[in-house]
Amino acid sequence: MDWGRRERAQGPFRASKESRYRRFWYRTGAALASAACAALVTSCGSDSATGPPQLKAPPPVTRISFSRLVDSVEVQRRDSVVATCIDSTGANVASCQLSWSVEDTTVAAVSQAGVVTGDKVGTTGVRATIPSGVSGTLQIVVLPPAIATVTYPTTSFTLSEGDTLTLPTPKIVDRTGAVVTGRTPTYSSNSSGITVTPTGLVTAVTATSGVITATLDTVSVHLSFTVVPAPLGSVKVMPGILDMGVGHTVATQSSAYGQAGQQILGRAYTYSVDNASVARVSTTGIVTGVSPGKATLTVSTPGGSTTAPISVAQLGAGGFVIDLQFVGTVSQATQQAAQQAVARWEQVLSAPLIPYHIVTNTNDCGPGIPGVNKTETSLLVMIQEDSIDGPGKTVGLGGPCVLRDDAPQLTALGTVTVDKADVGLLQQQGLLVATLTHEIGHILGIGTLWDPADAFFPNLATGIGGSDPVFIGRQARVASAALGFTADSSLGVPIENTGTVGDGTRDAHWRASVFGHELMTGTLHAGLNPISLVTIQTLADFGYPVVPEAADDFNVLNVNSPGSWITPSLSVGTRVRETILYPQFTVTRRGVLRRIPNARHAKKR
Repeated sequence: MDWGRRERAQGPFRASKESRYRRFWYRTGAALASAACAALVTSCGSDSATGPPQLKAPPPVTRISFSRLVDSVEVQRRDSVVATCIDSTGANVASCQLSWSVEDTTVAAVSQAGVVTGDKVGTTGVRATIPSGVSGTLQIVVLPPAIATVTYPTTSFTLSEGDTLTLPTPKIVDRTGAVVTGRTPTYSSNSSGITVTPTGLVTAVTATSGVITATLDTVSVHLSFTVVPAPLGSVKVMPGILDMGVGHTVATQSSAYGQAGQQILGRAYTYSVDNASVARVSTTGIVTGVSPGKATLTVSTPGGSTTAPISVAQLGAGGFVIDLQFVGTVSQATQQAAQQAVARWEQVLSAPLIPYHIVTNTNDCGPGIPGVNKTETSLLVMIQEDSIDGPGKTVGLGGPCVLRDDAPQLTALGTVTVDKADVGLLQQQGLLVATLTHEIGHILGIGTLWDPADAFFPNLATGIGGSDPVFIGRQARVASAALGFTADSSLGVPIENTGTVGDGTRDAHWRASVFGHELMTGTLHAGLNPISLVTIQTLADFGYPVVPEAADDFNVLNVNSPGSWITPSLSVGTRVRETILYPQFTVTRRGVLRRIPNARHAKKR
């Protein structure tokens, strides 16, 4: 349209208004067009000044991850390794360029496709690396070739009860056909009548049949066993002597042996007592004293039996009386403990001795010990508390002082001194009664009168001062064998052989490695410190009248857990330091006191 022509035709006013509208829309359209163009150039276009658009860079790879920390492959086998690239945001990168290497090329090789080949048994690292240098390492264990076969010369065996057999070494071949050496199968048995150790030692426990399985890696071999009854040689019961008080019990244990002397395990035993008014026995072999008297225990198993004598006594104070005399101020705790110790020994000793008149002067039997002028039918024990060497050191000293002058030279007077600094601790540890009972045992002669050099009880001990000192009294030897501490009654009873000669422990106590918790070893234990039949029969060998039935239930079966057949004792032995005193005088029946020539000095331990 010709706007100018139209303006001229319509007059000045009309032309002027239209002209104004035309100019407004012209300017506005131009401005919008210019803004749109600018926006297009900024966001989605280009011009000669800014150039082509730029792409945003992806996050960088910061580590190489493997599905596990350690992998394995067999020798001459291949396995693929998978590695994942992880970027700085923790995201997996879909693909990245990896190069592969191995640390020890003699153990394994790796292809650039991540396939590992085992070359020899060992461990090495396989590394994956990207061009930027970021890498990760996977530990590779190269295993020997898998086992293919395990072959035994025979897979069927027959044994007798009690027999043992070490399984033959099998031929082991791997999947490459190579014979493998230095490897052993693991073994298991499906029958309690046949046991097998990890090294392949088979024991035929009882007549049965079963299978032992040998397993190596994934290969198993079944070995069949037949166990036939063995001809019975002997049956034994422990302890072989059953001495007990009324109401007391002794737990027995039975064993069967083949004709070749091998122990036959897994046997069933029946128990019976021929005099039920004296003792009874449970189906498990626990014997209980019912009333004073004698009886016999019979133990039977198919093919044989054995017996053990039973003696039951009513225990209590007998005719042997230990007179206690407390010197000076003695604590109530020590007095009560001494009375308990005396009561225990009075159960063991059954009858009074020939009366002797004792006459001593003050300090004859030690510093602070007063003189005595009295007739004694059994034994006088004088007890005092004094300062010795402070707490935790020597807790006491004790032993015989005056002996009767004619055979047997039994003790007439003995003394015990307790360090008053140790009374509280001994009572707290539960050892005060045991300590005083132990010291009175020394007064009676255990460890103090059996040395042949002193000649008080001649021919009752040998090897004193040597590597194997033993007590050889007949009754003690029989008891030691019956309780299982020695193999037979011809062997002496072991005396302590550790420590230095003269220190008081060596040669003066029972051997702790054999007798465990027994009262007259050199170590005491919280809880029961039993007086064994061996100790009682040793006093009988000295010449004392004794009550064997007063012995505690103590033998080789419970040597470290006396008094408990269900829960073993957990008490720890305490070496109680003492000074052992030896006799200094003899006295006649009429009271004539004579000093012993060359009397031994006290020994500390």
